[in-house]
Amino acid sequence: MIKASTFTSGVTSLFLMPVAIAIATPASPTHQSQSVQIAQTPAGYCTVRVAALNIRARPGGRVIGSLKNGDRVALGVTDGSEGPRWTRIIRPLEGYVWKAYLSRCQYKP
Repeated sequence: MIKASTFTSGVTSLFLMPVAIAIATPASPTHQSQSVQIAQTPAGYCTVRVAALNIRARPGGRVIGSLKNGDRVALGVTDGSEGPRWTRIIRPLEGYVWKAYLSRCQYKP
């Protein structure tokens, strides 16, 4: 923060006042990078089998993109909370799609 003060001589002086700033630093930057990399590693790949398939922000949520017949998607790792009918994709766009509209799925071991 900068504070201006005028003295009787008419000269304006600037004073720097310390301001507390909290800087969040990760406990282990290497570990953080690895967790991001693991989260974005595809669990497998599938092909879209319908003319148009919406990509949603969350299961049943707003549409954030779309795919067309024959597009290949990379499946994201998930905890299953999206339910049995939705699947998480990470490419070409991260989101959720209706699982029944995918075919030729190949999962990584």
